[in-house]
Amino acid sequence: MLKQVAAQRPLQLNSFTPFKKILKSNQGFTIIEILIALVLIMSVLTVVLSDPFSSSGDLDKQSDDIERAVRFMSDEAALRNAVVRLHILLGKAPQEYAVEYGPSDSFILPPESEVESNVQSKEEEEKASKLVRETNMKFNKVKEFQDSNTEVHDSVKIIGIGYSNSQKLKTTGDVSIYTFSTGEKDDSIIILASDSKVVSLEVSPFNQKVVKKSFTIEAVGNRDILDVQNAKAKEIFETWLKDK
Repeated sequence: MLKQVAAQRPLQLNSFTPFKKILKSNQGFTIIEILIALVLIMSVLTVVLSDPFSSSGDLDKQSDDIERAVRFMSDEAALRNAVVRLHILLGKAPQEYAVEYGPSDSFILPPESEVESNVQSKEEEEKASKLVRETNMKFNKVKEFQDSNTEVHDSVKIIGIGYSNSQKLKTTGDVSIYTFSTGEKDDSIIILASDSKVVSLEVSPFNQKVVKKSFTIEAVGNRDILDVQNAKAKEIFETWLKDK
């Protein structure tokens, strides 16, 4: 009987032989395999974090929101029988904008100096700043549209605002597009950009039409992205002026 049990033991030990082979063959990853895996993971993360389609989507949404604000202010001017404006703060970080109503329809628009890009002297700069402050005091936010200024998405920048009666694209400071109860608005263009695309909104002076156009930013290379955006915005503005 003992001989039979002893004879069976080798068979029981031999039954684990395949598992021993598996354990011996499972030696883990090599250093090269680990490095390749890390490179692939970093590549995926880089694509996700710098996805150009993400910023492009933010730009489309932001431009749609501003277009909606332009249409809203036209209706609001007729409803209130007053001057209404889209007020954009280009110099803030992040940039902001709001729809605001002001005095009656007889309100006289600020002179051309408000929409010029450059101020020649300190005296002129102080005069322009005072005029902007005085004008801002005459306007209040349309609470039906927003309770406070709307911030522009951090992946989007409003490059500038242009007017058909000015040869310069306004890129800094407080800028406004005005509309009256008659429906007439400033003949203007709003230019926004992301890292991969530029969008222009052409505001018609006599109807609700807003023409949206998209432009692709070419390879930046070693150039600063802001320089590329500004150059493209200037090109779009000048083309828009020529077509007037």
